[in-house]
Amino acid sequence: MKTAFCIVAAALAVAPGCATAAGPIGGQFEMFDVAVAGDRIVGRYLEVQGQGVTRTCTFSFSGTLRPDGRADVTARGPGGKPIRGAFSLRGEELRLDLPRVNDFDGCTVPLGEALQGSRTLSAAWIDLARITVPRARFRANPTGKMTPRFVVQGDLVGVLRRQGGAMLVEYASGEGKPVQGWIAATEARSIG
Repeated sequence: MKTAFCIVAAALAVAPGCATAAGPIGGQFEMFDVAVAGDRIVGRYLEVQGQGVTRTCTFSFSGTLRPDGRADVTARGPGGKPIRGAFSLRGEELRLDLPRVNDFDGCTVPLGEALQGSRTLSAAWIDLARITVPRARFRANPTGKMTPRFVVQGDLVGVLRRQGGAMLVEYASGEGKPVQGWIAATEARSIG
């Protein structure tokens, strides 16, 4: 049934949660990182403003996607209680309405204004995870030898696949081509 829905939705160009010939719906949208697995959506917003002295607005959000590309989400960030809001994805444009986003430390969004982003990277991420160890070295396969590439504690990675006690992750810094590798599942924690 889901396969038939995805084929029809792909023809209509509204295919949340479906892998289509048009590509995955997860990835980066300017200041957003988004992962989709079935109807589950997980995201992170990160905006740093200023030079020298900076202000950072960051939070994660999660929810359940409906067939129309919309979701009721709950956002969690520093200095505030969870905030409920509305997410929508139309084509290559993402919109997140969080009426109380300024309750999070560092966030100063004009009252009533939605956060928006245009797609900058397509990715088949099924989850987003934060690296929890000082250095997580990539492997070419789940049980292979470590390579010289690594991610460090605090980095956000997109999870492409899980296999046993390992996960295939992608690190996309926004500069250059994203890098992929296998890490131990214990070296990162889901933000969702």
